[in-house]
Amino acid sequence: MSQHHLTRNDWLRFGVVLLVAVGALYLLYPFWPLGDVVRLGLDLQGGVRMVLEGEGVEAMDSGEQRETIDRVIEILENRTNQYGLANVEIRPFGGTRILVNIPGAEDPEEARRLIGQTAVLEFRRVVEAGRLATDDLVPSSSREELLRDREGVPYVVEREVLLTGAALTDAAVQASTGLGSTGQYAVALSFSREGAERFAQILLDLGAGEYLAIILDNTIYSAPVIQESIVRVARTEGWRGVQQGTSISGIHTQEEARILSVVLRAGALPVAVRVVEETTVGPTLGDDSIRRGMMTIVIGFALILIYMFVFYRVLGVVGNLALVLNMLIVFAALVLFGAVLTLPGIAGIILTIGMTVDANVIIFERIKEERRTGKSPLAAVRSGFEKSLSTLLDANITTLITALILLLLGTGPIRGFAITLGIGVVGSLFCALVASRLLLEKAGFSGFIPARVAEGGGDS
Repeated sequence: MSQHHLTRNDWLRFGVVLLVAVGALYLLYPFWPLGDVVRLGLDLQGGVRMVLEGEGVEAMDSGEQRETIDRVIEILENRTNQYGLANVEIRPFGGTRILVNIPGAEDPEEARRLIGQTAVLEFRRVVEAGRLATDDLVPSSSREELLRDREGVPYVVEREVLLTGAALTDAAVQASTGLGSTGQYAVALSFSREGAERFAQILLDLGAGEYLAIILDNTIYSAPVIQESIVRVARTEGWRGVQQGTSISGIHTQEEARILSVVLRAGALPVAVRVVEETTVGPTLGDDSIRRGMMTIVIGFALILIYMFVFYRVLGVVGNLALVLNMLIVFAALVLFGAVLTLPGIAGIILTIGMTVDANVIIFERIKEERRTGKSPLAAVRSGFEKSLSTLLDANITTLITALILLLLGTGPIRGFAITLGIGVVGSLFCALVASRLLLEKAGFSGFIPARVAEGGGDS
């Protein structure tokens, strides 16, 4: 590619192709293992797939449905982000449902607790506390109700909610330090100023010796006795003294405490949700899918490289370079946009390999026809690209429109196919119309186009 043959436009094209190639290599480093390069979907990595349904959402009007679903998704995303789950996909599913894909989740029960907990935190006054699960307590009026703790012990509590989880600013896991709680964990609660002021007033109103129940989703987690010391702090120091003055104790495992702290920080769901469908994909199945999928790509890729070289010789080298570049573009785009690679997505990549070659075959055959008319190699290349442009655009744009429709209307597996197919179509056009043309016009490959070609156009 000698400098005196390059115009300003040629340098621009060369710079764009070089930038795309180098950028793709940078994004894909260290290239392997695949899971460290590209976000893998549930079917490749293993994990948990859940379909959630909000109670009462179907009875809402369309505006309320959309607002409620969006709010639930926002809270669930906050929870999964704080919990440290990577590559989680949470999106509307069928209008009133929510699809949650958690690649890499090893414990379905843990995922279910994190996702499904409503996290309605309430502080209420205890009227009567039981000691054993067999105790028979009965509310004395409609202003009271019977709730139980996680061990089944009954408590009669007032229905009036003194404080809610909306008053919290943070919730942190800590080891319990009380007598008899060795090996257990607690969640320390931090209140906002307004919440702390309200909590201090509650302590003063109830006074020492009263029980204050800490209730999460209608289950009593703890019901500590209000000590004289904390009442004194509330009286002398006000809201500052009680801003971090309470905790949810008696939690048996650190993981349970961690999940509880996460759901409290993320806030309460606007409606209760239930799991209506659940699928668990084992990591072994995911590894096998990656191995088979990548083997399919490599075998198909190698066969097409051989085919192009055998039937088009030097022109086949141009087509193969374009194919390699398009594969780099497809995988780099997945990394750049944070898209998830799924098993159907691998199928889209395989289809993209064929489409990339198809675009170059159309161009090469057209160039050969122009060469047969007696045109010079360079003139045949330019004419071949111009006359095949409309055919390429028609075929690829219709495919791109189909991919967009699948992406907008399809579900998870179909969307994975549509993403890689759409990226592949755009990359195929770029490689054929920009990279291949640059090589043929400026790198000397056009000189290998034969003046006469036998019937069938296979030899060059």
